[in-house]
Amino acid sequence: MRGDHARAAGVLPVGIRVVRRVGLRRTRGRPASLAEPDLGEGVHDAVLRTTTMREISGTTTLVGILGWPVSHSLSPAMHNASFEALGLDWAYLPLPTPPERLPDAVHGLVATGFAGANVTIPHKTTVIAVCDEVDDDARHADSVNTLVFRDGRVHGSSTDVVAIAQAVDEGSGRALVLGRGGSAKAAVAALTSCGYDVTVASRSEPEWPPAADGYDVIVNATPVKEEPLIRPSSHQLLVDLPYLHGGEATAFARAGRDAGARVVDGLEILLAQGAASFERWTGRPAPTAAMRAALDL
Repeated sequence: MRGDHARAAGVLPVGIRVVRRVGLRRTRGRPASLAEPDLGEGVHDAVLRTTTMREISGTTTLVGILGWPVSHSLSPAMHNASFEALGLDWAYLPLPTPPERLPDAVHGLVATGFAGANVTIPHKTTVIAVCDEVDDDARHADSVNTLVFRDGRVHGSSTDVVAIAQAVDEGSGRALVLGRGGSAKAAVAALTSCGYDVTVASRSEPEWPPAADGYDVIVNATPVKEEPLIRPSSHQLLVDLPYLHGGEATAFARAGRDAGARVVDGLEILLAQGAASFERWTGRPAPTAAMRAALDL
């Protein structure tokens, strides 16, 4: 694996090129300058928002988020606020990486000294093959959203499982998970660990949409934001994994609130999984108040 890391240092996968192209030269003692890259619609603004929040020098510890796309992610703003709050010389970058470049991107991050990364759509399952080891939650979920790089090795975990488990009450009820991707797998693992009997429904199945009756917990693990997907009831707990910018609720969350159900929205889940990732990287308690403020919660 270490040979893979060394070879990847010269490959410059997309995630690494983003750092190079915005001028984040890790020269000792001199803050990074910010160029004007043409990274495609949306990505340019995300990089600008992220890098202008933090000065990056040769001593700065870097982490980021691997996905395709990642321009929509609020993780950079949330994590950079956490580093600022604790006075840490760390910075968090968006690292857009297409599926075919994921192994090179991960090895390249290790080789260039990153401390770790978050992983989002569409990589949460496929990144497992790049890990040297994964923790029990990630193994049960078959999904990884957090990488820690230590001594040249890649450690994978699922703070999605942690966040979803925190959002639901332990019990013996029935749960419905909407979706079959990496986030859905994490939801199934979390609910199962909490004692729920879990049913999974996918938009590709002929029975879609499923009836919501008879379930105590319903988790939206699809990327759908503009459709309510189900008809909830007031006694149910709804956990919504996607989120919209600007504090707006997804149609799924609005339908739950309109029905009088208890709703945990995607920003709350983002905060919880982000805090757990922060603690894995830094070994410190996460400054959740600063992270919450960055998300306008």
